Amino acid sequence: MINSFKKQFSVPKGILGRVAGTIMAIENKKLNKWTLSQLRIDNSDCILEVGYGSGKCIEYMLKANKLIKIDGLDVSKTMKAQAEQRLDNYVKNEQVTLMVGDVENTELEERKYDKVVTVNNYTIWSHPERGLQRLHQAMKAGGKIAITMQPREENASSIKTRMFANQIYKDLSHCGFTEMKISFKRIHPELAVCVTATKLDKKT
Repeated sequence: MINSFKKQFSVPKGILGRVAGTIMAIENKKLNKWTLSQLRIDNSDCILEVGYGSGKCIEYMLKANKLIKIDGLDVSKTMKAQAEQRLDNYVKNEQVTLMVGDVENTELEERKYDKVVTVNNYTIWSHPERGLQRLHQAMKAGGKIAITMQPREENASSIKTRMFANQIYKDLSHCGFTEMKISFKRIHPELAVCVTATKLDKKT
């Protein structure tokens, strides 16, 4: 039972998945707000969140920036249903579009997004560099991405956080991103990292 519930945090399904989504929204509150502060979102931005979960981070963005447009991509149909309930009016007004799929294989419109954000999702991607290549293509020239991770496993530690930081930095560099910046913040229960990067200001 415990192992089954733990799996819900990767691909939430059914009733247990909805519970996991609620828990993640609470646990990631400070992470989400810290990550968004790294992006400096503008009202004119078109944004993509990878791993939107219950939609709480999207809700934060919309409350702070009334005119932005946001797309969300998540592997879980259960999370899509939960996020649609939370963001009902925004979805109906087509200010928010929620998609189900993985970042490595989902077709995304090229050069569409000013900002991309993903919180506690990167390490469950099957092929991280392939996912980053997709995102690079989908971002506008000069667009900015923020990837945040905080280990929550039984062996979580600041050492593991720094390992995440180095790997994300290398993956971003290999995929053509520039101006990488690594920021750390101690947020209960463990040290968190946010790596930001920019797409070169030219068509690629």
